[in-house]
Amino acid sequence: MNEELAQRWLSRNLTGNRKQSGPRVKRYTKAMREGRWRLTHQSIAFDRHDNLIDGQHRLLGVIQSKTEVPMRVHVGADPATFAVIDTGYGRVSSQFMRVANANIIMGAARLILFAEACRAKGGEVTPFPRNDVDNDVIFETVEEWPELPQYASTAMRIYRACGSSATTMLSILAQGSRGKSPGRIDGFVEKMISGEDMSKGDPVLFLRNRAVARMDRSLTVKDKVVLYGTAVKAWNAHAKKESVSFLRFIYDEKSDEGMLPVSAGRGSKGMKEKIPEVY
Repeated sequence: MNEELAQRWLSRNLTGNRKQSGPRVKRYTKAMREGRWRLTHQSIAFDRHDNLIDGQHRLLGVIQSKTEVPMRVHVGADPATFAVIDTGYGRVSSQFMRVANANIIMGAARLILFAEACRAKGGEVTPFPRNDVDNDVIFETVEEWPELPQYASTAMRIYRACGSSATTMLSILAQGSRGKSPGRIDGFVEKMISGEDMSKGDPVLFLRNRAVARMDRSLTVKDKVVLYGTAVKAWNAHAKKESVSFLRFIYDEKSDEGMLPVSAGRGSKGMKEKIPEVY
């Protein structure tokens, strides 16, 4: 399949085909450009009237990536089958992942996608990925991050010890293992679990106390952003062997004022911090 052929076939798209998904096309395009596209059982499908009834996103991926990739093609399909293509029950990713701690691995994968999207915008907070992220994106992220299943049980130990979000901890540990101080992971984990060997100003102590005080329980998008930003700050200070006077990440998702100076005291309304990269 090449760009010219994809253009011709897309011109035969069935009127009334489902709305095109920009994020899906973007993912396909990226995979094709990077040589990660794989031939599967899924086909570009035409009905008996030569209308394209399945495959518009894959064809758009070929066009935008300007690459040539292998694809199966099915012709002569019954037009009535169009009504049932891709309308089956949408199973969640964890049902496909036959690994322990699948739910927190899935959640951590979403956090990594969030971090990558923020990094691409210079740290500006992007829409938080929730259940509208496709299964194939989650699978691809887990495949690209083998550290997720590797550290999943450790993240659960931290959660059981102090209540810190297992998904947040897992995303931090996975990214930290690729960062500049992977050797600091064991100490971070031990402090989060035991609560020992920490003095005043230790960023891990601040993070652990936050969890013990049950400040990680909110499920709002804003609080998830704040929790992730706070955890990254704690890890970064720990990795750099820095002490802190306080640990706080301020983000008001309703503010239009953008990035403002952050104070240690009151008056945080309307302030936004950028999402820091994991050191």
